[in-house]
Amino acid sequence: MAGSTPQSGPARGTYRVIASDDGSEEVEAHMAFMELAIQQAHLARPIDTAFNVGSLLVSGRQIIATGYSRELPGNTHAVQCALTKAKSTRQAGLVRGCVLYTTMEPCSHRLSGSAPCAAGIAAAGIALVVIGVKEPATFSNCQGVARLLEAGVDVVHLQILEERCLRPNIHLLS
Repeated sequence: MAGSTPQSGPARGTYRVIASDDGSEEVEAHMAFMELAIQQAHLARPIDTAFNVGSLLVSGRQIIATGYSRELPGNTHAVQCALTKAKSTRQAGLVRGCVLYTTMEPCSHRLSGSAPCAAGIAAAGIALVVIGVKEPATFSNCQGVARLLEAGVDVVHLQILEERCLRPNIHLLS
């Protein structure tokens, strides 16, 4: 049709890598919250078939929920645990638009039949995901970041904390 404007597709999320501490308030806040996620990852019992990951949901400066790998019954992932726990809190309404900190890239598929964490993040309406490290190819070819970007979720890779985020998984990576 003459004069019509082509429809644009769904909004795509942005991806940004933070490789150094520039001293900004944003980077300092991301580092502080990721340190708390790392503490969560250390709570997970090490096993030979899965990573130890920690996650937390944050609205402003308020922590809504935390989670770590296998915290809840079943083969639960850290993000799944944080989202499940957030649903049962008074802050459940704060999840949409919040920030998720996770020590490792959210999964893009699950062998267990559970929904992948990337899909759960998008469905929950989380605005920003801050990851500590992309998932190593130890168990799968993870495409979590790509799935989040396709869903319009912004992603920050806090590369400056990669080594600390991998430490709870040394039993699998050495």
